[in-house]
Amino acid sequence: MSSNSKALMAAYAGWPVILDSNLLLLRWCGLIDVSLLKTFKRLQGFDLNDIQVLGEVLSALGDLKTTPHVLTEVSNLANSLSSWRKPAWTNFLASQVNLIEEQWEPATRILQDAALALFGLTDAAIARLARTHVILSVDWPLCNYLATRGLAAINFNYLSQTVLP
Repeated sequence: MSSNSKALMAAYAGWPVILDSNLLLLRWCGLIDVSLLKTFKRLQGFDLNDIQVLGEVLSALGDLKTTPHVLTEVSNLANSLSSWRKPAWTNFLASQVNLIEEQWEPATRILQDAALALFGLTDAAIARLARTHVILSVDWPLCNYLATRGLAAINFNYLSQTVLP
């Protein structure tokens, strides 16, 4: 990572991290079978470097946490896996869900924030955690919204592009 990226990671060292749905899918697919990068349409745009960077970022930050909304989206995205891969994916998903702490609050409370509700339920739930968690996302509008409000958000695209060869 570049010195700027390392400084950014150092600023949030020890903070729990929330991945958006795309990044959690990338993380888990990278753990189960990196060949999915070439065959799974939901991972188009990512490469092996992204898996490496994501691993480095997660090791530099605190515990990985999630929301039920992110898990639902990851599960739904994975539904487009080939039918022969689904049993292994389902077993892997179940094992990973047992390892990750879910941060939960009712959707009615999440959607009361009109500005956040514009991003959708999953991103609004993620955004509400940005005071106490680092939000790592590929969603530029969400990251920009949070960062301009002084909240902990990092655009993963920035990190993956600044890795030294």
